[in-house]
Amino acid sequence: MLKKLSLAALIAMGSMSVASATPLTEAIKGVDLSGMIRVRFYNEDPENGNKFNRWRTSSDFKFTIPVSEELKVVYKLGVEGNAYTDDDQFTNVAKTKFDPSPAENLVFLKYANNGLGVILGKIPVATSITGKGHGEAHGAGAIATFKASDNLTVAGAWVNAIEMVDAVPGSTTVAGVVKNGVPNDIYVLAAIFNVDMVSGNVWYYKATDAVDYIWTVSADVKPINGVKLHADYAKGELEADNDAHTYYNVSASYAANGLSALVGYADSNDKGTLVVLDNDSPVAYVIPTANHYSIANKLDTTALYAKVGYNIDNKTNVYVAYQTQNDKTAADNDLKEYTVGAKYKYNKKLGFHVYYDVADFDAANADNNEFRFEAKYTF
Repeated sequence: MLKKLSLAALIAMGSMSVASATPLTEAIKGVDLSGMIRVRFYNEDPENGNKFNRWRTSSDFKFTIPVSEELKVVYKLGVEGNAYTDDDQFTNVAKTKFDPSPAENLVFLKYANNGLGVILGKIPVATSITGKGHGEAHGAGAIATFKASDNLTVAGAWVNAIEMVDAVPGSTTVAGVVKNGVPNDIYVLAAIFNVDMVSGNVWYYKATDAVDYIWTVSADVKPINGVKLHADYAKGELEADNDAHTYYNVSASYAANGLSALVGYADSNDKGTLVVLDNDSPVAYVIPTANHYSIANKLDTTALYAKVGYNIDNKTNVYVAYQTQNDKTAADNDLKEYTVGAKYKYNKKLGFHVYYDVADFDAANADNNEFRFEAKYTF
């Protein structure tokens, strides 16, 4: 059939295609671009193993395309790559590893009108038990929020499947990258509230044939300027469990005149399996040290932690953090961890962060010293 088309017909068809295309200046009009570009360098010095370096590059590009005043189409592309090298790479090339991760592609509709907000499609899933941001939880489904009043917002979600949740047993591997996930229907209800000096949220989760229930409650109380009291509670039971796992965290913080301080205590019981799907979630990520920052899903473990920071000027912050964990499930599994770090704001878009972390377990073969440098540009 193609052989019978005349040259004139082919030219006419090409002209029609060009005529129907959108000029670039028109296509990008009104499109909002946001995201970040980040490079991290790690030096790891484990007690039971060789020193090695890790170069980690990450980027996010989020395009928000207006369709109407209420409706937008959002496209988010996230890319990451890693290079691992150790001291023996000259004699052992196999220990040098370049690990490019597959792209994270999210495409969804975003609707907002009269207090109602909806996202639908392949979406980020930011909740009390999942992480948010680069490389964090995303899935296929819908999340809706409704602002009932100035003091109350309610939310509901149906997620057909979710991935990139690091606390879930079992995983799949794509292009050498472990991508933990839940392939079950997840149903979520939530309420976010604020009344005078108290603010907080309540969440309920259920996953078909997987999670009977997970409840989380978080609250902040600000009795005076600069002082905040915080509490988290979580309880969850998988269908495979006979007992529920429970966890709580309480802390007090102070910030004024360039000085900040935090002290807290967390506890998890000795039953069940999990109360969070991701250790980077708001309920779990509460310990201020760099590496071992969550005990939410640990069994029979407590943690006492503290952090002190000081703003040297309006661009520079230095801090120290400490924690001690008491793990009653095994002998010699207690942890003491120390972090010393500094942050510097080069300008509104570019910032630097450097720290040195020492994780000291009673069992020596789990110890590790980590140095990390980060440069992050946001736009």
